[in-house]
Amino acid sequence: MKIEIPEKYIVAFKEKYGENADLSELEKIYVRSLVTPGEAVGVIAAQSIGEASTQLTLRTKHAAGLSVINTTTGLPRLVEIFDSKKDISTPFMDIYLKNEYAKSKQKASEIANKIIEIKIGDITSSYTVSLRKKSIEFVLDRDMLKEYGFTAKDVTAKLSNLKVSTSLEGNMLSVIDKSSDSVKKLIRLRNKIVEINLSGLSGVSRAILNQDSQGNYWIKTIGTNLSEVLKMEEVDQKNTVSNDIIEVSKVLGIEAARNLIIDEVNATLQNVGLTVDLRHIFLIADAMCLDGTVRGIGRYGLSGEADSVLARASFEVPLKHLIEAGLYHESDPFKYVANNILSNQVIPIGTGGVKLVVKDNGKRNSEENSGKDKE
Repeated sequence: MKIEIPEKYIVAFKEKYGENADLSELEKIYVRSLVTPGEAVGVIAAQSIGEASTQLTLRTKHAAGLSVINTTTGLPRLVEIFDSKKDISTPFMDIYLKNEYAKSKQKASEIANKIIEIKIGDITSSYTVSLRKKSIEFVLDRDMLKEYGFTAKDVTAKLSNLKVSTSLEGNMLSVIDKSSDSVKKLIRLRNKIVEINLSGLSGVSRAILNQDSQGNYWIKTIGTNLSEVLKMEEVDQKNTVSNDIIEVSKVLGIEAARNLIIDEVNATLQNVGLTVDLRHIFLIADAMCLDGTVRGIGRYGLSGEADSVLARASFEVPLKHLIEAGLYHESDPFKYVANNILSNQVIPIGTGGVKLVVKDNGKRNSEENSGKDKE
């Protein structure tokens, strides 16, 4: 992400060195001036975001303009991001279309319908389990079949991979499993059948058509399947996004995941009218993505992987860390803030990060000598 230099610095630089002055030199000077050597950037970032997060609501709210979709915001969303949760509460995608599809409502609607995942459970109204017959009888909803464009034979074809026999009489689909000897096994088979995909993208339960101020149509989904969406020819791959950070890191790489962390944290704070300097968010995003994978900041992430025993113990479950350190003869490097504070030592930041060596000139530095020098 490129650093933008304030206009006043550019004007002053050109006044001093001329209109043709090399602005790349100014950029280097400006970047160096952003942080003083030895400044406690980690502590300041934690305080800046931590203080702002206490003002966030604990509830979910409606996304602007989309009253039919609830999205997780506020503190719960920040917890999801910083813990790098694999299963987030409200995953969604904003799918943008290429021009020829974005201008047509009909084409955009067709794409939205093609994206929605339709399962066998969506076109059945009820079911009955019979242990005596070792069968499960599904009542197919003809109206739903017609709406989604399927036939009963399409449903039976999807069951061909299972080791079961099927029969169809009117709206009744019977699935017989001769190996089932308990109701529990039949229920387990039923749960497997209703989750079988008939069409659409796995994980996308809804797709809602929206229109922007330029009249272009785009699609917001409940659920994500970014890898499959990006394979669709109608989709604008450059602008389509998902709010699932782990999924983005797997599909688009760690740099995309880092940018998503920054955007999501910043948007979450701005939604409630709070502003945090982006440099603090950059620092946390960089730390989370440093080794090429997205790591959380909890006990199973960055804080739990610190090589300092006392730093780990000061975060969570101190007794566990101290006992394990004793068992495995661990030592503490005392290069963190927390462990130095716990041991009443100078923290290695700011003036504490500088070590001065005084040359001995041969004179004793005592009160007695100091008094004589004054006389």
